[in-house]
Amino acid sequence: MDAPIRVLLIEDDPAYPVLLERLFASVPGLILCGVAQDGRLGLELLEQEQVDVVLLDLVMPEMDGLTFLERLRNRPGRPAVVVLSGVSSQRIIQRALGLGADYYLIKPVEPRALLGLLRTLCGGAVEECARTVLEEMGAGGLGMAAACAAAAELARERDGQMLLKEAYAPFIQRERTSYACVEKNIRALTGKLHAGGSPAYRQLMGGMPSCRPSNGEFLRCLCRAALARCMERRLRPKGTGGSRSSD
Repeated sequence: MDAPIRVLLIEDDPAYPVLLERLFASVPGLILCGVAQDGRLGLELLEQEQVDVVLLDLVMPEMDGLTFLERLRNRPGRPAVVVLSGVSSQRIIQRALGLGADYYLIKPVEPRALLGLLRTLCGGAVEECARTVLEEMGAGGLGMAAACAAAAELARERDGQMLLKEAYAPFIQRERTSYACVEKNIRALTGKLHAGGSPAYRQLMGGMPSCRPSNGEFLRCLCRAALARCMERRLRPKGTGGSRSSD
């Protein structure tokens, strides 16, 4: 069910592609789809490849990272950008974030931290798309946020066997709530949507179910719809991409 995370590396250090390929080989769902030695080549690869995340160095020949960010800033459908740089100047960090970088990590970067960030960025995209799908059905209330978070977790399962307690776990921890509360709120959400029986709900469920679906059934349908919506956004030539910044 997972949509692979496609990563473009823009970095002139020849050791980095080797390190990333070894790292990604141990984690299913991550693809190093291209490597560019400077920003100019990176922009060219963005025209040729479907890219979810750019890992960007700043100090490079031909076109540096800041210039790359300037050129990327107003492009439609821009991918998320994570700066990986040895430059620790607060002025440069704020400049990069101001130009649209989503995150700025100072080298050396711990591999697990990088993997976690990549998952967060793309999990966030699935969660956002799930929210859009639910809003189109007129959903709202306490169960909506929990359902979106669970759908994003289910997007990572590989054998269709993820337990709901695993899918709920990040939201439970984040919101300091309980399994029972999340289960109840999502059940109430699906009950309202089933009672309403909107065309969008029927489409999500592949027809009108004879009774309210279980939370697991509903969330897996929501997950599939959210992943499909994410792929539409990636492939749409004039789509828009969100930007989040963090120190």
